[in-house]
Amino acid sequence: MNNLKFTENNQTFTFKIDLGSGILFGSRLDVTLTLFIVLCLSSVQVEGFKGKKFQKKKNAFQLEQNPSRETGEMIVQLKDNVSVEDFVAQTGMVFVRKLKLRKDYYLFKYDEVNHKYGLDSIPVLSLKTMAVSYERNKYHDNVARAYTPSDSLFSDQFHLKNTGQFDGKTGVDTNVSPVWDKGYFGEDITIAIVDDGLDHAHEDLSSNFLMKGSWDYCLDQNDPVGTSNDTHGTSCAGVAAATDGDGACGLGVAPKANLMGRRILCDGATYAEIAEALSDESKGVIHVSSNSWGPVLCEEDDGCTYYTTPSILTDAISDAVENGRDGKGIVFVFAVGNEAEHGGDVNFDRGSKIAEVIGVAAVNNDGGHSTYSNVGTAIVVSGVSSGYNSNDTYTGIRTTDRATTTSCRDDFGGTSSACPLVAGVVALILEANPNLNYWQVQQIIIETATREHLPTENWIQNSKGYYYHRHFGFGLVDASAAVEKALEWDADPTFKKLETDLQTVNKNIPEGDSDDSIAEIIKVENDYTIVGGVEIQISITHNRIGEIGIILESPSGTKIDVVVPHKDNHENLDNYPLFVKNFYGESSKGEWTIRVFDGYEDDTGTFDSFKLIFYGITDGSDPSPTPTPDPSGSISNFGNYSFLLSFFLIAIIQFIIF
Repeated sequence: MNNLKFTENNQTFTFKIDLGSGILFGSRLDVTLTLFIVLCLSSVQVEGFKGKKFQKKKNAFQLEQNPSRETGEMIVQLKDNVSVEDFVAQTGMVFVRKLKLRKDYYLFKYDEVNHKYGLDSIPVLSLKTMAVSYERNKYHDNVARAYTPSDSLFSDQFHLKNTGQFDGKTGVDTNVSPVWDKGYFGEDITIAIVDDGLDHAHEDLSSNFLMKGSWDYCLDQNDPVGTSNDTHGTSCAGVAAATDGDGACGLGVAPKANLMGRRILCDGATYAEIAEALSDESKGVIHVSSNSWGPVLCEEDDGCTYYTTPSILTDAISDAVENGRDGKGIVFVFAVGNEAEHGGDVNFDRGSKIAEVIGVAAVNNDGGHSTYSNVGTAIVVSGVSSGYNSNDTYTGIRTTDRATTTSCRDDFGGTSSACPLVAGVVALILEANPNLNYWQVQQIIIETATREHLPTENWIQNSKGYYYHRHFGFGLVDASAAVEKALEWDADPTFKKLETDLQTVNKNIPEGDSDDSIAEIIKVENDYTIVGGVEIQISITHNRIGEIGIILESPSGTKIDVVVPHKDNHENLDNYPLFVKNFYGESSKGEWTIRVFDGYEDDTGTFDSFKLIFYGITDGSDPSPTPTPDPSGSISNFGNYSFLLSFFLIAIIQFIIF
């Protein structure tokens, strides 16, 4: 019995090979073939040995934060030539159901007889050869993003029209009255409220509610009403589209828009079901998806950490914006979260920093930053919500509640309220111009956002004249300006995604401030006009990842603090996505500089690698990315040489053996 060790990417694999009499299969050629197969297998995940996993880091299952939330199921996208029957026969798994998504995703679960160690017993080689993608299905740990203090209630809808009530500043509102004056109320536009339930019996919501297309993913039933404690979604629905009439709760931004309820906030909904809630249009077209929920990012002891969202959710959103709404794309609106007072940053939360998503922050009634609203470089726009203003006066949002069919509340708020407010504005935009695609809607929101009533400090202007603020994004949403621009919009450029090669760095990160940083330059030859933003996929090894600061500078000189050092006692980033909206309108062409530094002195780490992804528009051409080759000279595509290296290693081993 001989041990064969093979190391790749700092991972060592040990295989026991019986080279007794007859040399395994009886010939030198068989030894060569056997060793070659072993070496090939070492390049994929190896699992299933007494429940322990041996896997290359970059191929590891994501989101292992809470093993107790396992379902025993796996989400699998099969290859075109693979049937469900073939997959079951090869893996021994049990078919559960096909997901209600446009792509062919299936749920399988492990068989207790065939798979002694659960999902860890599934042959990964079979998964890799038969599936496009696969990941564990888990129960989600998302929470509603409301911010409800115990202060008194208030009675006017200052978020729609601010006349200075409650010590507010006149004009700090959604500027929606001129849109209503033009006759736009969101008619024939459907807003899906993805939340904890929707009380459609409420008098201010019932006439706009659509049972067709609604679903309770917690109880697997059509009615999304939820329980008596599920008040959050009902309040969000009122902000977006409460009807205009004799109701006691006021009206929504788009008072004639349709409302569809998608209930996911409970203990029973899984990643797979949330993906369906986001993108399933089999029962009715969704125009706008309003999402006032997300993971808990900050803990008292460990600070705010980077959260990795399951790929099934990001894929569902990407698919829905490309193929939903009859090909024009569902417009996704997400709350950016309410943990700023603990260091919350939108770049810690994958959901609200996807390129296609409109991430919404909150301001109070005098235009100041609502102190709970998360900050960062992935915010698109802000909406008026609750908070204490400069006079220390608290104001909450008046909207629907669910104690009775006429119940109201005046204490709603957080980015939970700002999100459906912007979703209502999107409904008005789409009523005015239903031919707009999802990118055009986001462009309109960005280009019409206003800074007029917001603080004047700390805005960064890029080379194309667009201003951006870490608290407010591009500014406060302006419904009237947005609808006007939608009516005249006729641009139809080609949207493209430009991705550079992975750049290997492998350098120690210096301690100090940004002046002491590692500076890596990548040159991009292609000329894309940046619309959706720039994504950084970065790998860093560090015992306290919160100590790291990251800066990105465009070829035109716009320099952005993407991540600032903060409290986070967790370790490492592995191809983690960070998003920057600030470069709107700039060109991708030229030299981009990324700087990484360690803001503290107690721990050290390494900057391992990065790549850039640009989301932009072109003149219709289809260029390919041609970034500068990796300046470090290291081999980044080991796989190109794996066969030659394998035979070389085999020859050495045979020489030793024989």
